Amino acid sequence: MKQLFAIIGCAMLVVACGVQRKSEKSNDEAKATQQESVAKMAKTASEEPSATKSITISGDLAWFKEGYAHLFEGRDAEVTLRIDKSRQVTAALDDNWSFSAEIEALEGEFIIVALGNENIERLISEGNDMHITTDAEGTISVEGSTLYDKMIKYQDEATMRIEAIYAATSEEDMERLYNEFMDYMYTFILENSDNGLSLFALSTYMNFGGDADKGAELFAKIDKKFANLETYKAMSNTMTGADIVDLRLPNTEGEIVSVTEIYKSGKWVLIDFWATWCGPCRGEIPHLVAAYEKFAPMGLEIYGVSFDRKGTEERWKSFIKENNMTWINVWGTGDDGSWAAGKAYGVSGIPANFLYSPDGKLVAKNLRGEDVDRILSENIK
Repeated sequence: MKQLFAIIGCAMLVVACGVQRKSEKSNDEAKATQQESVAKMAKTASEEPSATKSITISGDLAWFKEGYAHLFEGRDAEVTLRIDKSRQVTAALDDNWSFSAEIEALEGEFIIVALGNENIERLISEGNDMHITTDAEGTISVEGSTLYDKMIKYQDEATMRIEAIYAATSEEDMERLYNEFMDYMYTFILENSDNGLSLFALSTYMNFGGDADKGAELFAKIDKKFANLETYKAMSNTMTGADIVDLRLPNTEGEIVSVTEIYKSGKWVLIDFWATWCGPCRGEIPHLVAAYEKFAPMGLEIYGVSFDRKGTEERWKSFIKENNMTWINVWGTGDDGSWAAGKAYGVSGIPANFLYSPDGKLVAKNLRGEDVDRILSENIK
């Protein structure tokens, strides 16, 4: 129950450092089932995935004018449509705060609608044009979308259930509400396997400690037309039993180190994404130090990928020495400040880690606290 409370607490605080929580046990039977599910996914992934399509997003945002006009003092008002950090377009707002813009999107991609630096809404691409309107109270509606209302209802329901779990006054109630929430998520994902909400919900399911076997089962049922989505690719890469994805990053001496070369040398590899500025990451360091001292002689290597801010490289190096982090440490922050090194692993928050066997297969992920020693003890003999 202590572990369950920690899972829920960390998931509720995802905005802090984006902490993902839940280690996944791995016994021989579980591994076989998970790897079989991954194999099935590979067989069905040959179905034709969707391609990008140009869609028009328009809207009437007059209701926002009074509250957001200050964002555009001295310049023309405009709206930004953004997909991830890689694609975005801007469109001018007329005197009535109406706009229209085209953007290239894959079906299932989320499109953030922003005014200045403020995100006001999130849409999900369905391959057709959409129009945003607001009523007198500022409630948004979206014409041309079959998923917008369902997405809002899902978010409200999930939030209500999560808050109920967090507010539970007894362990029994917390466990019951948690199990009900996970059952709700499981059913929702199955019912929406043909649309982009399934990936969105599956990410939440796994972050809240969803069973690895069930996660693989759910992922296998998601329509393969979404195979071009970055979220889909990252999820495929991080299902238990999946093959390791290579990273080639500079260590503290500036030498490029390949993570695949480590496992090919016969070692277990724990890829750990972290940063010195991340409090939860720092809290995990003593557990990693103890684990490395114990398991390195038995064939463990840690590949620590730092997302420290550009320009703080020397502080990062000093921190490593001061905290006895004697494993392989590499710099993962891109020249543009992005976390590109974690893209293939779907890393949107840290700490996040992934344990691979000497044959390059994912065994467990997001090990925290005492779970680090427990999971390593179960696997490294």
